[in-house]
Amino acid sequence: MNRRLIPSTFVFLIFIAHTAIGQDEQRWPVAIDRVPDAFTKPAPTSVGDLRQMQDHLSTLVPLLKECTVNLSVGGAQGSGVIVDPKGLILSAAHVTGPPGRPVSIVTNDGKTYRGKTLGRNVILDASMVQITSTRDDWPYCELAEQAASPGDWCLVLAHPGGYQVARGQVLRLGRVILQNRWLIQSDCELVGGDSGGPLFGIDGKLIGINTRIGESTDLNFHVPASAYADGWERFVAGEDFRTHSGAYLGIVGKVNPSGTGLMITDVLAGEPADRAGVEQGDILLTFENRRIRSFEQLRDLIGEEPPGKSVSLELLRDEEIINVKARLGMRWD
Repeated sequence: MNRRLIPSTFVFLIFIAHTAIGQDEQRWPVAIDRVPDAFTKPAPTSVGDLRQMQDHLSTLVPLLKECTVNLSVGGAQGSGVIVDPKGLILSAAHVTGPPGRPVSIVTNDGKTYRGKTLGRNVILDASMVQITSTRDDWPYCELAEQAASPGDWCLVLAHPGGYQVARGQVLRLGRVILQNRWLIQSDCELVGGDSGGPLFGIDGKLIGINTRIGESTDLNFHVPASAYADGWERFVAGEDFRTHSGAYLGIVGKVNPSGTGLMITDVLAGEPADRAGVEQGDILLTFENRRIRSFEQLRDLIGEEPPGKSVSLELLRDEEIINVKARLGMRWD
């Protein structure tokens, strides 16, 4: 996918956009009636486009800041976003930890509130927090009803390095690169402290939650908002649950007639197992040092690991034990 660099003037315009809109002037949730035509283009092509984008962001971003919070849980800090007028917050599981932990929440105006962690899906790195309050008029955003598409404009707001009064929240504008039911990749560059913060569409709807970064500036990953919607009742109930991560090895197999391991009947060309040197006819004995007894068990074990992780495979080939490393891929279906 070809992506053009955004002019530095545009970046400057974004960071000087500070139009203030008070909470009592806004009817929540965040709602934007119309997205400027400039955001339908691959990149701004004129000063007029830049002005359109600046005007839009100077209206939208202050509203989104009201929904975005800093979280402190134990010794860890991260970010989150309010998605309900009664104070439900979405964040990342590695920020909040298990259900039932006390949380300190700092809102955009610098005020601190107490809360507690609710449910989490540790495999997807998704979690929920409840502000401890009887208030039912918290500023909040809505979850996007439609999945983002590659090339869509998006923006990240968060508190990298923790809450800082003089600096405030940090905005990153970028594009969606890839998305499936488990993960979104964008070029909104993430750093420490961004975890748990929101990834918004340019219409102000929440499309994802920051989870982790890769080795380059375009390897920034987010849990899709749909993953939270799918498990909503479990999060609210404070359940500690797991689902498949979407990780992918790229083999087909069946139980070995001898009863030892999994006989590999097909290795998909160009996929992780193929790149690691796995061959058709190999017997897979262990995955991450866990003995394999069925294809269903292997699928579940793969689903407990994040895409991109390097995993160990023990194979039997021509009566010889072979150990290889495979970097798990991501299913994009």
